[in-house]
Amino acid sequence: MTYFCFQRSQNDRVSRVSLNVGEETQPMMWKGEKPDDNVHAVLFHHDPGRVFLEETRASYNPQSSYRVFALTGRTPGSGRFEAVEVPRTGALRTLGQFDLDVRDADDEADLVYTGKFLYWRRSMPAALRGAGPLLYAATSGLVGHQIGTMQNSKDHGPLPEGLYSFLTHIDPRQGSIEAANQRGDKAVANPEEGLQFLPVGGNGPVFPDWGTFRVRLTPIKGNMFGRGGFYLHNSHKGYSHGCIEVGVNADGLDFFSGLLAYAGSQPRKPKLVLRVKYSYPETLTLGKTLR
Repeated sequence: MTYFCFQRSQNDRVSRVSLNVGEETQPMMWKGEKPDDNVHAVLFHHDPGRVFLEETRASYNPQSSYRVFALTGRTPGSGRFEAVEVPRTGALRTLGQFDLDVRDADDEADLVYTGKFLYWRRSMPAALRGAGPLLYAATSGLVGHQIGTMQNSKDHGPLPEGLYSFLTHIDPRQGSIEAANQRGDKAVANPEEGLQFLPVGGNGPVFPDWGTFRVRLTPIKGNMFGRGGFYLHNSHKGYSHGCIEVGVNADGLDFFSGLLAYAGSQPRKPKLVLRVKYSYPETLTLGKTLR
């Protein structure tokens, strides 16, 4: 007999999973009760528009055969997640299943960072309002420290949980690539708020740690553990010193392209609010930003 369970409580069979958009489940398992239960000859069948699936590990040991995966809410609604046997002959057969509910959290924040995704949930540019939930790949923390429980580690761990704000106008000192290039090192040292272009060559150096755009975060609420100087920025190296490195969404939409569009639109809010809330304490904070 094979069944679904959470890795932390393998004797409790899962019949329903509820999660928010952008929220990741704790590690789940598709597991066999007996050594000869074949858990690998199945397809995980689900609505890819409802959840993201990431399979992380598997064991072919005759004494313990299992597969480990996690789900992340993508769009609100209900569905079903199934393990479907693929026989050599005959019809497909469902070996296990659970009901799946995805909802949009009741939150006043404009954006939510949950560990692997930055969710732009309200106050987005008019051109993107019909694109569905905007979930951008996002990473925070250095390699080896990309886990929610290390948010108190200065210059190493991910961004501390809490509320932050950022200005939605473009910093006039760095309102173009040319202006940023002319400032050179001063462009990176600039502590002002607002959306900033960064040097990308030409008359100035290139700063791969930062990328080409950034916006400074101002803490509103939460324990910062003596840390500060946090930004959203668009490098693509797969780590940070506590900032959130933001990439593209599943449709290839770039976060900072949207933010630039919002900065140039009217009406717009002068500040947007970001909530950092990891899905669970041991949430990994390495999103798919490395390329």
